[in-house]
Amino acid sequence: MPLLHSITTHTAYLPGANNLGVVLTGDGGAIAIDTGLDKDTGRLLRRALDEAGLHLRAIVSTHHHADHIGGNDYLVRNLPGVSVYAPRIEAPLIENPLLEPIYLALGASPPAALRTKWLMAKGVPVDHLIDGNIAEIAGLTLEIIALPGHSLGQIGVAFDGVCFAADGFFGPEVLAKHGIPYAHDVAAQMASLERLAARDERFFLPGHGRLTQRSDLSATLQANRHAIERAMHAVRDALAEPGDTPAVARRVQRALGLTITGLPQYAIFVSAVAAHLGHLEMQGDVTLVMTDEGAVWRSGS
Repeated sequence: MPLLHSITTHTAYLPGANNLGVVLTGDGGAIAIDTGLDKDTGRLLRRALDEAGLHLRAIVSTHHHADHIGGNDYLVRNLPGVSVYAPRIEAPLIENPLLEPIYLALGASPPAALRTKWLMAKGVPVDHLIDGNIAEIAGLTLEIIALPGHSLGQIGVAFDGVCFAADGFFGPEVLAKHGIPYAHDVAAQMASLERLAARDERFFLPGHGRLTQRSDLSATLQANRHAIERAMHAVRDALAEPGDTPAVARRVQRALGLTITGLPQYAIFVSAVAAHLGHLEMQGDVTLVMTDEGAVWRSGS
C-alpha cells in the first residue's frame, strides 16, 4: 500500500499521529501542508513523495507548534529549492522555536524538560509570509482559511475540494484522549469551528484524527464544541473556592480524571486552563485579584 493516501485528483495525505497534507501541482511537484514532529517524520514524508514520483517544492506551516513544523529543518536541508510559507504572526515562532517553551515557562528561560522536540523544533527561515485569504504557491492558487484559537494565527488551506484544517478541529478519539482541546484563545477557537462548519469542501483533514467527509463534519465539530464546553464547566466548577492558576489546573485535572506524566504535558495543560480562565474573565464570570498569596482567581465580577 502506498504511503501517500489519495484524497482527490490533486490532493493526498500522509496519515499518522500528525496528518500531513499534500497538494499536487500537476507538473510533478508537491506542496506539503505541515511536516510533523521531527526529522523522522520529515524523512517519511520525503520517502512518500519519492515513492509517488513527486518533488517537494514548498511547505506551508499552518502554525508554529512543534508537532507541525518539526520536519521543516530536515526537508529544507536535504531537498534543494524548497520554500517555506507561514502566516505572518506565526512566522517568528517558526523561525525561533525556543519561543514556544519560553511562553510555556511564563516568559522565563525554559527548564531542560521543556526544551524537547515535543515543544521545540529546529527553526528554519520563513521565505514567504501569508497574508489574506489567497496564497500563490508553486504555480497554484490556494485558499487560506483563518483558524486562530488553537494558536495565535493558525490557518487552514483549501484546494480541490479538500480543507486541510490543521488543529482547527480534532478527531473524536483525540478529544477523548486529551480531555481539553488545547487553546490559546477559547473564543477564537469556537469561532473557527463555526467557520469550518460553513465550508462546503468534500473532505476535511484535521492535524490529529481521521479524514472527515462533509457528511460527518457536523457531528465531529459538535464533539469539539462539547469538549470545549466540558472543559469550561470544569474550570468554572474548580472556582467554587478561589485559587491561583496552578491550583485551578489541579482541580480541573482531578475533575476530568486526567493523568499527566511529564512537564511538557503539564505545561500545555496549565496553559489550556489559563486560556479558559481568560475566556471566563472576558465574559465577566471570574476575576483575577492580587492577594497576599499572589494572583488568585475568584468566581464573579
